Amino acid sequence: MPTPAIDSYDAYVDADAVLAYALATNDPNELCITGVKASPLVTAPHVVRAFIETNTKAVPEGTITGTRAGVHAMHDVHYFRPIELGSMVRVEGRNQSVKQTSAGVSITSDLRVLNQDGELLLQHFWTTMMVGGTTTIEYGEASPSHTFPDDARDRVLGSFTFNVTRDQGFRYGGASGDRNGHAIDDSIARSEGFPSKIVQGLCTFAMSSGAAVNLIGAGDPENLTRVAGRFSSPVFPGSTLTIDLFDAGVNEAGGRMVAFEATSNGVTVVKHGRAEFKA
Repeated sequence: MPTPAIDSYDAYVDADAVLAYALATNDPNELCITGVKASPLVTAPHVVRAFIETNTKAVPEGTITGTRAGVHAMHDVHYFRPIELGSMVRVEGRNQSVKQTSAGVSITSDLRVLNQDGELLLQHFWTTMMVGGTTTIEYGEASPSHTFPDDARDRVLGSFTFNVTRDQGFRYGGASGDRNGHAIDDSIARSEGFPSKIVQGLCTFAMSSGAAVNLIGAGDPENLTRVAGRFSSPVFPGSTLTIDLFDAGVNEAGGRMVAFEATSNGVTVVKHGRAEFKA
């Protein structure tokens, strides 16, 4: 059974940290790289503590067995109100679901960012895959679908290519606090089976969202109402990252839906991407 919501905690949205995050993720939008507005994934570092707590409490200790590795499988963010720079926000975490899949055990956390009046600003659904794991405990509902519609491939909207710098992982680590060893140390990356350092998944996802805002959202991150995707392969420093976008119709609110995929070195690194915009 899911645990109750964790004790909420406050976090500060520092305007300079918001700017640093935009620069560390190569955000292509002028409003973000000049520090006027926050990049779409800027609250990811704020919710990490809540993610760790909910993920740890998802099931009783010892009830998932056979796990070979835990990986960030999917991320899905829904936007309701703009983030005010220089404000205090409140973060809350809840267990969303635990599901047995053919690949392992999928654990999704529901992480919410609210203003000090208790109004919901945005909501992260953060899914971890316990690769090879099995469990007898399942509950909850998965976050809303964002499967890539096959017919969207006939409706190409455009593409955006980033140059992923050699120091990308270090810059992202400095701005986000995510200094996972495989992103900043070749020896650690090799011990995990990678040929060299890899870029943090949320850095890749932040670049994907920035491309969608640039091409479809008129460069204004506040036009975005949702961004989601599934991580499928790593991105390496010193490579390129291309985001291809396709028309996926309209959502129930009448907003524009865009499907996207991200590729690097000829490999798809983000699948089933979805970005949704205000009507």
